[in-house]
Amino acid sequence: MTPPEETTNISYDSLRQVTILSPLSNDELAHFADSCSWSRHDSHYEVVVQDTPCDRVYFIAQGRVSAKTYSPKGREVTYAELGVGEFFGELSALDNKPHVSFVITLQESLIASIDADAFNAFLETHPAVMRTLLTELAGRVRLLDKKILEFSTLTASNRIHAELLRLAKGHRQIDGGAEISPTLTHADLASRTNTTRESVTRELARLKKDNIIRTDPDRLFILDITALTKLIEDE
Repeated sequence: MTPPEETTNISYDSLRQVTILSPLSNDELAHFADSCSWSRHDSHYEVVVQDTPCDRVYFIAQGRVSAKTYSPKGREVTYAELGVGEFFGELSALDNKPHVSFVITLQESLIASIDADAFNAFLETHPAVMRTLLTELAGRVRLLDKKILEFSTLTASNRIHAELLRLAKGHRQIDGGAEISPTLTHADLASRTNTTRESVTRELARLKKDNIIRTDPDRLFILDITALTKLIEDE
């Protein structure tokens, strides 16, 4: 694995898209950026290792990462995928407990990080950022609550449908559908929906046959969001 490339002289504008930092003025954001370390990571780099102590909070300026864990038998479970403007490591910084997941880059990424103690001190002196952080965390809890309900009440096929709809909301909308790029592997989609790769393969084939989705090597097209939604509602 290629070690991260330490990077310097990054403009504070690279952090302008980070949601929790949006209340900061240009001067405040520039000062915060000066407190950060910056590094570029190749795809498939472990930025955070599960069960290790937290010493930093991370902010994604470019690229995308996946937060995941593994069952005792090695089954992969994906908690979330995070992109530009999102952050990770904040929970361990707040409660001083080990990381609950691995965080692995999905593509080449530029990531800023700040010492956990410095981050906590910053929150105490910037209540607007603290409020924005709490709002973001509340949104993540709501999403997890929704997924728990789906895991408890939906069939494997419908969990796949629900995850595709979630992905559609976060990607470019086109003529009643959406383009998801880069696409997910069948194993990735299985790990996000608590099902198997074989179940994903069968269901995607059915959706293609019904002209609800289309795929190419790099992209997944949801052609009919309404039809995909109806599959869940009709169960």
